[in-house]
Amino acid sequence: METAIALKEWAIITQAAGAGEQVILLRKGGIRDPQGLFALEHREFLLYPTWEHQKKEWVRAPFQQKYSAVLEAKEPAQVPFSVYAGVAYHTEIKNLSVFTRLEKYHIWTPEFFAYRAQYHPESPTLLAVIRAYHLPKTVNVSPEPDYAGCKSWVNLKRPVSVDGGEPVIENRKFRTILEEIREVCG
Repeated sequence: METAIALKEWAIITQAAGAGEQVILLRKGGIRDPQGLFALEHREFLLYPTWEHQKKEWVRAPFQQKYSAVLEAKEPAQVPFSVYAGVAYHTEIKNLSVFTRLEKYHIWTPEFFAYRAQYHPESPTLLAVIRAYHLPKTVNVSPEPDYAGCKSWVNLKRPVSVDGGEPVIENRKFRTILEEIREVCG
């Protein structure tokens, strides 16, 4: 199977998803998204690592150390795709205390959530639980001008094969995680 659909996400979050330490994505929308709102247009996608808007202080201390190389790196000349994901569950979140209760499934700080809540407070906040898969090998893609900017979704010029992708978290453990997140989110 191949896909040309990619969701932009901080490089550190992409790497943490590939390590099984981030199963939650949070979305409100990018400046270049229609009406500035995020729409879950696709259920399966590549994670497109970005360095734009990524801030060390929005990542909990243990993960700052673990992922220091990606936090300190400059955006590479080629976009490295190594993680494919599928949405297992999604819901709108109105109460940010949910994120504190789900701390073991993400690497963000409480300050990050407070900042996100203040960004377009009238806009819904979407929590998506993703099932991440390692691609058999990293695929480097040349960035195109239309990939740039604050938008969530990117349609790549050429599809990337996701055949042979291996789940980052084994099935039984992922089902347990998913059940717990659904319970917390109500």
